[in-house]
Amino acid sequence: MKTLLQITVSDDGSAHFHSDYASVEDAMSLQISMRRQADPYIGPNPDVAEDLILWRRAKARELGVPAYFILHQKVLYDIADHLPVTEEQLRLIPGIGEKMLEKYGKEILEITSL
Repeated sequence: MKTLLQITVSDDGSAHFHSDYASVEDAMSLQISMRRQADPYIGPNPDVAEDLILWRRAKARELGVPAYFILHQKVLYDIADHLPVTEEQLRLIPGIGEKMLEKYGKEILEITSL
């Protein structure tokens, strides 16, 4: 059996590619992207930030979309920093528009009001 593509990531973060094919395109067309891991939360409310991240992950699975379709990490961190308890306070967070407030406002406020 031929190896379509093997990727090895070194401790320094560099990626090394190997394939038994002359080129990967001979077997199939692939698009590879490597993303930088999100910066860790360093604000005053790490438990809330973690709860928001877990909520977003579950919501993304439920809807079958990538997590960033729900809310970006920075928005989650801003919410954790400010701990809004009303819709008006949540609306002041950059990245929370009317649609997001309608869709997810109650769920987010449940998390920040604990």
